[in-house]
Amino acid sequence: MRKTLRAGLLAGLLGLSAFAQAANTDPIVLVHGFAGWGRDELYGLYLHWGGTTDLQEELKKLGYDTVTAASGPTSSTWDRAVETYAVINGGCVDYGAAHAAKHGHARFGRCYAGERQHFARGTQWDDQHKVHLVAHSQGAQVTKMLTHLLEEGSQEERAASPNDVSPLFQGGKHWIRSVTTVSGAINGTTFGKLTGFNVLAKELLKGVAAFFGSSGAPEDLPYDFKLDQWGLKKQAGETNKQYWDRVWASPIWQTKDIALYTLSPEGAAEENAWVKTEPDVYYFSFTNGTTFKGFLTGNQYPALDTNLLLSPFALGMGWYRNYGSSWLENDGVVNTYSMKAPFGHPVANFNGTAQKGKWNHMGFFHADHLDVIGAGDLLNNLTYNSWLVNFYSKQAALLKTLN
Repeated sequence: MRKTLRAGLLAGLLGLSAFAQAANTDPIVLVHGFAGWGRDELYGLYLHWGGTTDLQEELKKLGYDTVTAASGPTSSTWDRAVETYAVINGGCVDYGAAHAAKHGHARFGRCYAGERQHFARGTQWDDQHKVHLVAHSQGAQVTKMLTHLLEEGSQEERAASPNDVSPLFQGGKHWIRSVTTVSGAINGTTFGKLTGFNVLAKELLKGVAAFFGSSGAPEDLPYDFKLDQWGLKKQAGETNKQYWDRVWASPIWQTKDIALYTLSPEGAAEENAWVKTEPDVYYFSFTNGTTFKGFLTGNQYPALDTNLLLSPFALGMGWYRNYGSSWLENDGVVNTYSMKAPFGHPVANFNGTAQKGKWNHMGFFHADHLDVIGAGDLLNNLTYNSWLVNFYSKQAALLKTLN
């Protein structure tokens, strides 16, 4: 597989950064995309970040303090952003009084001990002790919204519950040093336009459910939808099959407060209109694709090394012209055009010096949506995935040089 950066100078720049003097010791927080899962799910047999190569632990071995933050795999960007805040910081999820009332779900969710308990530097997370967010797919939307809410808060939530508003919605927290996105669905994706994202999403997740069995106690659930706010927490005595059937039948698949809408170009545009690119944060984006342009049609076709599961979607997205030809190139799940930066926000091609308050585009490389998290290459899942570790460790080295 050709996972080489199109920006020829970039590989050298990233390689040199490993020898640069560290300017910070901020931890890296890995944030998954749509349908992702936590380290304790799928019985620990297969990790979202790395497959059979444990990316988190490999980065730690190389000296990069790294933790993983798992949130609702099918939840909206807002819900996932506030869940990620609670997962990192500790405490109970507060979706906000105004948000919960608007969308008709519970205000409060699960309680977490906090991933900051695992920071090598100690438990501090504040203006003087920041973190780097590294995200895949929908995680790009989640991390930029979390960064915005930490800094700007939410006036709507402050007005709705002035006496008990979540600290997240108070704003004024400059706790994020950088955001890195890989295959980021920053401006949404046309993936769901092919047959209806709700059908595709449910079928993808059903496959996971079927593979890992149909019965067991709640604590044995191999894949957790984390939809407690919608009353969809697995109940005692309920089999996995009963639980999944109840999830499939839920009306949440029609609400806008779900990933199905957030990940559409329309939903992403609505969020990008108010979610700021913060001036004191470094943003980095890697773009990728697995298709090539047809000489006669101008459509995009999947390359031969595209994951077989993704090839039909890569073909469909490569022919779907309702948003214009710019959207045709894709990685089997996300359009390459969507990955660079929020439309209309400041962006610059990375030249070796990172700029705050802009999306530093790190270049394009050939890979599909699963390759970039170590899930798509059978050979690499039978052996140590050196490309994956090398790719993320070089970015981690660059992140350490930021001040």
